[in-house]
Amino acid sequence: MRVDRPPRHARSALAAGLLAVAVLLAACTTQTPVVPTQTPSPSATPRPFTIVTTGAVTSADPAVATGYTDSLVVTSVYQRLMVVLPDTGELKPDLATDCLFTSKLVYECTLPDDLFFHNGHVLDSSDVKFSIQRALRLDAADTSIGLLSALKQIETPDAHTVEFELSWPDNQFGYALAGQAASIVDEEAFDPDTPLPLETLPAGSGPYEVQTITDDAVTFSRFDKYLGPKTGLLDELKLEIVADSVAAEAVIADGTADVVWRSLDSAALQRVTDEIAGSSTKSTATGFTRYAMPGTRITQLVWNEDSRLRKNSKLREGVAKALQSDRTLDSIVPVGVADHATSFLIGGRVKLPDLEGSRIIMTLGYSPSAPGQADQASIIRDRIEGLGGVSVRLVSSGTADLSLTDFPAWVNNATGWLQRYLERPLSASADKLELLETRARTTSGDSRTAALTEIQLQAAADATVLPVSQGDGILFLGKGVSLIGEAFGSGQILGLWGFIRG
Repeated sequence: MRVDRPPRHARSALAAGLLAVAVLLAACTTQTPVVPTQTPSPSATPRPFTIVTTGAVTSADPAVATGYTDSLVVTSVYQRLMVVLPDTGELKPDLATDCLFTSKLVYECTLPDDLFFHNGHVLDSSDVKFSIQRALRLDAADTSIGLLSALKQIETPDAHTVEFELSWPDNQFGYALAGQAASIVDEEAFDPDTPLPLETLPAGSGPYEVQTITDDAVTFSRFDKYLGPKTGLLDELKLEIVADSVAAEAVIADGTADVVWRSLDSAALQRVTDEIAGSSTKSTATGFTRYAMPGTRITQLVWNEDSRLRKNSKLREGVAKALQSDRTLDSIVPVGVADHATSFLIGGRVKLPDLEGSRIIMTLGYSPSAPGQADQASIIRDRIEGLGGVSVRLVSSGTADLSLTDFPAWVNNATGWLQRYLERPLSASADKLELLETRARTTSGDSRTAALTEIQLQAAADATVLPVSQGDGILFLGKGVSLIGEAFGSGQILGLWGFIRG
């Protein structure tokens, strides 16, 4: 139904009347100004303590994890029975209250009361036995599992005692229990035959537990029931993966993180270092300072044992000599580690050998997420191609004849650093190396030192693992951030427990 409206002139008169009334009322009353109400904006959520690095997370399973970022996660999420202090190389208890030889062939560890995993399950000797046996069963390449070669069997006479029976009296067995592959996992949560999927939250007993995990970010919270020497200082942390050095440098420039670990290539590292050196506060504009890590970044070139070219002794010798002028480290055991022995030539003018036959085509692998490796691989290629008759193709994925690595030893002592060489011997050297390694791991004093020295000399002769350089580690701390105590694990991998802010 249509509603009729009054004529236009009537509406005009009505409007005029209403206006007159409004004016009259305004004249008779005092107006109170209307103040608009404002809805308070929500306060921004404080940014969690953030650690930035490059290199995606690929696994949080300690039995198979091998990358830098994976190991950072594993180091703080799980415990090992023992730990090697990164500065002194001293062996100390971690999860265990004590570990010692009760006979020449029995190494016994005692567990404390009230041990728990992050998921609330009780941790006892059965979990320890399961964890070591599982790691041996998975037998993942490039892990610390090879350090457990003396182990024969494991007995658990009670919930707090673990007895390791050895095939021979190995003076390095306690160090082997400090390796990453010997991390303790929950028997009820881990498959005995299959690595833990990345999307599954890991259940360890370390100072920090994982709340969320993807390949580009991990969030952690402090584990209140942790028992051990490395209690976390911060309630929450976040590990954030950035794409490359450019992104990591931007984080420092913007001050949008608290820690930058590794990540910067040579040019970016120099720019940030120069900014710090030239500042009156000895920091960047956003307050970042460089944490001293002298001599902790060791670069090596490693031959792939499956490469047919590895059998070419002339080529191995040529590659070793091609690197001599640039080499700054003279052994596969770094300077500063006990029983280091000079074995590789460094510097000087080098006469490169002649390689006969048809042109050799080889591949050199590097990690694009490792700071400066792309540039370093390019330089190494130029040096190797200086041999003549050799062409080198750089690859950043898959297998290669030679691989550039800056990953540290799983345990920071001579045995740990020699593992990469000893586990892949040339057939002609295998028997000799086995005898030398046995002597080094069953004797002490001068006899042990002599055996370790001879192994390093043989490594130079075989040239299957080549030292390239020894330099400073790369760690920047944001404004107000400090590292206290022993902030690194047995393999000089950064831990989360040492950070404090403010």
